[in-house]
This record gives sequence, structure tokens and C-alpha cells, in this order.
Amino acid sequence: MAQIVRDQSGNTGLSHPLGVWVFLFLAGTLSSTSQLKFASVQYLEFIYFFQILLLLCYFVKQGFKARLYRPSFVLGRFYLIFLAIALILVLVSLRFDFYVPRNTGLLFGPVFVSVSRAVEFAIDVGAMLYLIEVFRQDRATIIFTMRLYFWTGVSSAVYSILRDPVNLLNIFNLRSYDTLSRMTGYGNEGGPYGTYLVSVVLVGAVLYRMRWNKQSHLFVAYFLIAIAFLGSRSKASVLALAMTVLLNAVLAQGIRKRLVILAVCGVAVLTLASFMDLNQVLVDYQRTSQRYEYLSHYHYKDENFVTGRVAGGFIVPRMIAAHPLLGIGWGNYALVRNSPQYRGAAAWSNDIDAPGLGLLGPVAELGVPLSLYLFFIFLCPYFYMRRIGAPLYLKNLALVQPIAHLFGAQFNLTYPWIVTAFALGLGYFHVHSASQVNTFDELSPTTQPLSASL
Repeated sequence: MAQIVRDQSGNTGLSHPLGVWVFLFLAGTLSSTSQLKFASVQYLEFIYFFQILLLLCYFVKQGFKARLYRPSFVLGRFYLIFLAIALILVLVSLRFDFYVPRNTGLLFGPVFVSVSRAVEFAIDVGAMLYLIEVFRQDRATIIFTMRLYFWTGVSSAVYSILRDPVNLLNIFNLRSYDTLSRMTGYGNEGGPYGTYLVSVVLVGAVLYRMRWNKQSHLFVAYFLIAIAFLGSRSKASVLALAMTVLLNAVLAQGIRKRLVILAVCGVAVLTLASFMDLNQVLVDYQRTSQRYEYLSHYHYKDENFVTGRVAGGFIVPRMIAAHPLLGIGWGNYALVRNSPQYRGAAAWSNDIDAPGLGLLGPVAELGVPLSLYLFFIFLCPYFYMRRIGAPLYLKNLALVQPIAHLFGAQFNLTYPWIVTAFALGLGYFHVHSASQVNTFDELSPTTQPLSASL
């Protein structure tokens, strides 16, 4: 049993050597792309992994004692429960027949792929909790990282804008993940990149409200981000933006303010949807998914058609209908999607497939109850921000992760986790600045030891 002591003073006893600042620099910059990786693991996740190993060594050296901010402790406990249940369901899923794609290594086999997903998820959770602890003990760390995160996002927009002109002039080759001239930042996909830019805009709003960036600088930055956002042609980001606007209107104080937010931002969202022809795109997805079995044989050489979102729109609902409670096992979509039970008469896929349908994919793998529990955990930071009476621009940060995952951001994308750390770090300072230390149990002056199995 390891003793966890809730911290009440804001001081965890940790120092900020150069290594911490280097870690914050890497977290703030590398979260802008998922394409810098070795095999299928991002460089930033390797950095997170080694940082967590160092923290575990420090934890052992301190006699299995550490000070944790209560929201961090609660989140960590919730995620630990989720991981335990998810791995139990993986063992239950061994009753299925697996259709392992060709030319895949051992890590993509049954159980191994699930364990690798769980480890990757645990690393992201651990890094988020560590960042929260660093942020709350020193305001300078969160200012530094938020500025870095924001201006890295702006630089990715500049890179996207310059990429095609520079390549056309043959000055040098600026690579891109996408071959359809979509703006994708530092080698991302267009869809996730648009959602990432939404988070950059919200972080910029906080920097402005906290007076940590000049208004004139933000005006230029937002102009560049808007160009890249439109250029990404990301349908998911338009839906994420619409959801954020709707929630802002609901949460705003006063009917008049709500109506103004709805009117102004609603027009902007409708304009974006019209620019991207979002309605027609959604109709095309629906029609194609309905005829997927037939059309997949005519496009059997096109893996973008046989796999991905179109295939997921046909296969995922069948999986959910067949296994609504227990799912097919975490990470098993690519291993069972070729089963005739789900694929029907559609073409066989030899690639590692992912549905790309937001939280519908995890619902198929984890089952409905566990997926709802996970989404509840994603919303917990927002519930906490409401409880402490945080302003709307801080609540928006807490909503980035659930909205991003709802509209397609994979769990291994690192930016939603760091934005949640921003939200909870700023929430800590909000409580202290409002002189509400004695109001909330999280910050009560009495140190209370808690025990937890680690």
C-alpha cells in the first residue's frame, strides 16, 4: 500500500530544474503533431514514458509518499478503474475469431494490441497528472507552456499556408500527410488538425483574458489560424466548433449575452459549414455507407474506401448491435472487422483499419457502459471548473478533451491531455485568487492521508 497525501498548500516539494523546463518545452511543441514517431509510437510519448519512470523512481525514494492535488487524485483513480475494466473485457473478447491483417508484427496480435493501447493511454494520463502538479505549484510554468502551445499552433498555420507555394516554386519540399492540398500543419491529417486549431484558439482566448499575450499579437495570430482552419477542410472541427459555441451560449450568464453568442458564432459556423459543403458531405457518407457492401468490390484496390470512415459507418453499428455491453475488446476493431458477421459481403481488408468515427469506435470496442464511463471521466474537469465557479473561458479549456474525442480525435493524440492540464492548473489558481481555500474540500487546510494501491 502506498500513502498518498493530499496537498493543501500548493507546494508539492518538487523543484524546477532545467530538465522540467525542457520537458515543458517538448510537451508544448510536439503536441502539435502526431507524425513524429518511431514505428507507431510518438516521440512525445517516449518522452512521457521516461519522465514517468523517473517520477516512479522518485516516488519509491520518498518512501511511497507524494502530495497530490485532489482533482488529480480523483481523475487518476477514475482512469485506473477504467483501465482495469477495459483489460478484463479484453480477456473476455478472446472468445472471438480474429482475422489478423497481413504483414503485421506481434504487437498487433490479439491481447498485445490491447495491452499496447492501455500502456499508451496510461502514459498520456500519467503525463497529464504530472503536468497539473507542475502547473499548479508555479504560475510561470503554465504561462510558459500555454504561450508555447499557442505560438506553436500559429507556426503550424504559417507552415500550412506556405507549404504549397514553396513546393510549387521548388525552393524546397515541405512535406504533408495529405495529398489533396488540405492544410495539415506539421504533417497531421486535415480532420484532426482542424480540431487541434480549435484548441489553439481557446488557449489563445485564455492568454488574452489573463493578459499574458498582447491583443494586437492575437489578432494577427487568429487571422493566420482562420486561414489554416478553412484550408484544413475539417468537417469534424466544424462540428466541434459548433458544439463549443452551443455550450458557450448555454453556459453564458444572462439571456442577452446568450443570444449574442448564438447569433454571432452561429452565423460563423453556418458560413464554415456552407464553405465546406458539410451537409452534402454528410449525405454522401451516409449513402456510401449504406451501399458499402456493393461499392467496396468496385473500389477494392482503394484502401481509403475499403477501410476508414466509410467502412466504419457500415461495420461499427453492426459491432455495437452484436455486443452492446461488453464490446469486441480494446484495439480489436482491425482484428475482427473482416468477420462476415460485421463485414457482410463487403471486400476484405488487408490493412490495419480504424473507423475514424469519434467515440463510436471506442463504443464498439469497449461496449456502451464503459464508453459512457470514459466520457464521464473526460467531463470531470469541466464539472470541477463549474463547481469552483471558474469563468467561461476556463470552462472552455476543460471541454476541449471531451469534444475533441467526441468528434474523432484518437486517444493517443497528446494535445487534448495537455489542454486539460492547462484547465485544472488554472482552476487551482482561480480558487486561490478568489480566496476560497476554505470553501472547497480539495484545498482545505487540514492535511489528510489517503491510501491507494499502486
